[in-house]
Amino acid sequence: MESPDQTRLVRKLRIALVLVAMLVGVAVIAVVGVLFYWNSYLLGSRGDDPFKRGPYVVGLTSTGAELRFLGPDPSTVTLTALAPDGTSVVAKGGTFAGLESGQRYLWTATIDGMGQASGSFLTAPTDPQATVTFGVISDYGSGNEHEYAVGRGLAAINPSFVATAGDNSYMLALPALFDRNIFTPLQDVMAEAPLMAVLGDHDTFIASGGEALADALALPGGALHYTYEYGPVQMIALGVEGDAKAIAYAKAQLAKPWPGPRFAVMHTALQPGDPLADVLRGNVDAVFSGHLHRYERRTVDGVLQIVAGNGGQGPGNVEFTRASSDAVFTTMDYGFVRVIAGPMGSTIQMIDEAGALRDSVTVPPR
Repeated sequence: MESPDQTRLVRKLRIALVLVAMLVGVAVIAVVGVLFYWNSYLLGSRGDDPFKRGPYVVGLTSTGAELRFLGPDPSTVTLTALAPDGTSVVAKGGTFAGLESGQRYLWTATIDGMGQASGSFLTAPTDPQATVTFGVISDYGSGNEHEYAVGRGLAAINPSFVATAGDNSYMLALPALFDRNIFTPLQDVMAEAPLMAVLGDHDTFIASGGEALADALALPGGALHYTYEYGPVQMIALGVEGDAKAIAYAKAQLAKPWPGPRFAVMHTALQPGDPLADVLRGNVDAVFSGHLHRYERRTVDGVLQIVAGNGGQGPGNVEFTRASSDAVFTTMDYGFVRVIAGPMGSTIQMIDEAGALRDSVTVPPR
């Protein structure tokens, strides 16, 4: 049996325990209240992004633009393009028509009258003397922090389009990976510039991978052999490697005169003695490629070769990272290529993920 002193002690301990529990409860309520107030009134509510993907630009001409998106019911989304002079155009089925050439338009996607996404695009100029800025990347589709940094850098240069030289999605070009590997890391730049993509070996490893990617980006020729034109600039896509199909396509396209800057894009870089080099020499200003996970500038059998394989994936096996012995400049640092193409020639620059200019070469007009 407890003594009177023990009973009083137990009673005091119980009271103290109750008081502590009450204080803890009051503290928890206070913390929850502060967090609720902070989130609701100080931070505000951001809401959920109604777009699973995009909107993103897939096509630009001198008088039109096409945007795509995934997520909301298309019938609930209104896309509006605002011109510098204040006039506006509403898209039909994601396509804008009747635009002015060489103008930067602000686009806005609204749902129930509320702006949910925005961006801008520059319609292609009709002036053959116009200067065009575009980006080039390759071996980028990893979804890692370096790809995000490269994507931010690309968006900062306001490119008219971005050419990619393959391996757009690692390890495979599966539709389930496209958002992680392409659309989310490059969201900012794709809100203003279409990807003029070429497939790489990872993109074509499974039969339907390349087709799905070409469809998502609205690319012709299965994203292998096709020609992309933006104002005075022409880009000839030659696929994964310089095989017989690539050579035949290059010959057919290069037989047609083109007075402005002209470039070729393929995944695997040219090597000395490559028959494709004989076709390209004197007919293109440069050829952009990847596969090698680094940036390189070199001349192969008289053709300027720019390897832009430092877009995000990073080092791999030795065969994918070994520097070329004849490279004028080479680095494994992450980055992208900026091209400023005009009537007086083209300036090709490598900019790293920190925003530093690492290499630059000026190519005179052909």
